[in-house]
Amino acid sequence: MMNIVSRKGCAVGVGLLALLACATAGEGSKAHAKSAAAAPQSASARPGETPESIIKNWAPRSRTTARLMLEKYGKPAQFDRNTLVWFNNGEWKKTIVHRKIYRHDPAGKRQDFLEQTVGYLVPADKLADLKRFNPMVEASLTAGELTFASDSESKNRLALNLAEEIVTGKRGVADARAFFLKTTRLAASGKSSSYLDKLQFEADNSLYMTPTGADQ
Repeated sequence: MMNIVSRKGCAVGVGLLALLACATAGEGSKAHAKSAAAAPQSASARPGETPESIIKNWAPRSRTTARLMLEKYGKPAQFDRNTLVWFNNGEWKKTIVHRKIYRHDPAGKRQDFLEQTVGYLVPADKLADLKRFNPMVEASLTAGELTFASDSESKNRLALNLAEEIVTGKRGVADARAFFLKTTRLAASGKSSSYLDKLQFEADNSLYMTPTGADQ
């Protein structure tokens, strides 16, 4: 009699374990499905996609900027669904057109889709001055690069020209900031400036980063 009860108890125990295992598996499957759904989709270009076909899904402002760069510099060296990238194009060491604004802007006033870089070594003691001039100026001491992002190539030139003048002591931060604002306003009304048309300094786009992090 005791043996019979023992077998029944074992059967019940095994049944409960099976139910628990199924429940756990079900929870795991749901969690996995939820995790998979929440995972971001790859930005990689799909087979057959081209820069021209990709930017058709971009917002009007970034799409217009991308088309201008494609017309001027041809096919990018790299691209995915969020960026087009050129290297050593014209006066630039690197040009990147972003699908979305380069940095988050809570006020929604900036349209920083176009990021452009030149080879230029900025002394460490000038970094703070450059940030005071414009937070969008980025200097890499290890890569030997100076970068700015805005909504146009001419504005990028203007900012980098003024950044170079700050570094070399030709212009103070306040003066550079005032000149930048004045020149961008005049440009909006159709007036030009040599600061907008080309870089006013010699960039060294051959600078590259070595494995040790030293600039060459």
